[in-house]
Amino acid sequence: MTSNADGTEGMDAAGDVGRVEVLLATRDSGRFLGELLDSLANQSFRDFHLVVSDDCSQDNTLAILEAAGPRFAHPPEVILRTAPSGSACANFAGMLAKSRADYVFLADHDDVWLPEKISRGLDRMRTLESEIGRETPILVHGDLTPTNAAREEISTSFWAFKAITPAYGAKLNTALMHPTVTGCTAVMNRALVAQTGAIPSGAVMHDWWINLVAASFGRVDWDPVPQILYRIHGNNASNPEATTVIRALSQRRRVASGRQWIRLRLAQGQVFLATYRDELPAESLRVLEAFAAIPSAGPISRRWRLIAGGFRSPDLWRNAATVLLV
Repeated sequence: MTSNADGTEGMDAAGDVGRVEVLLATRDSGRFLGELLDSLANQSFRDFHLVVSDDCSQDNTLAILEAAGPRFAHPPEVILRTAPSGSACANFAGMLAKSRADYVFLADHDDVWLPEKISRGLDRMRTLESEIGRETPILVHGDLTPTNAAREEISTSFWAFKAITPAYGAKLNTALMHPTVTGCTAVMNRALVAQTGAIPSGAVMHDWWINLVAASFGRVDWDPVPQILYRIHGNNASNPEATTVIRALSQRRRVASGRQWIRLRLAQGQVFLATYRDELPAESLRVLEAFAAIPSAGPISRRWRLIAGGFRSPDLWRNAATVLLV
């Protein structure tokens, strides 16, 4: 990509990049927002539009956004919600439903992006589009570097920290059981945004839902080199605790909690099938119908369907707990 005099990206051999959006959900985000905005303003690729949906903040979030505005190639677009959305998932879903960008990035208010985050994501996305076509829904995501509130490194890899196997997000049957995508690492092309459409309330999280759409209709790809400092500070929207065998087994002893963990996945699969049934490719439809039928089957049949369908996680202990409690 070439750089213009104002620091924005111009034409290159592959043609115009098109409209690039970074969607940011905020709610009382003043504590860490300034550091995120600093990192966005320092991106090597600057020709992006920052779109912010503020969920009725009561702190200095809006003042921080206003002060940072002149640092961007395009003035940030701030959507002021008149009533709380209820969750980060709903807030992001609202922005995605309105987006008309060619490429969409998702941003969390408490992280720090490395300078090549956008450029690297776009390069990988455009390479994939050149190989399989822009009409194919494509999701690119990646690993992160987890830190504490003071940005001191906790682990070199969030995937290792949470026992995530990214390849399991590329196949629909394993993606239904094992969430691999952290939303703030996601890059979506226009085809994926359009195919996703309105994310329903039955989605556990927007990033998991987007992963399922890409696995059902297109392609999921991942970057093992972290491009984000993922801050863990006690108030994260997702579960930031390390996943270990001892901790997991301790939780699984609480039968009600373990069964709820499974029911969330099965219920989301049923909602996903109902949402896209008439559009799904034949193989994706077959997988989802098999998954959605599990809850209504008898005890032995439920376990057999789970195993036969390849609906599993990467680890023996998680699979054993699922077969026991389903």
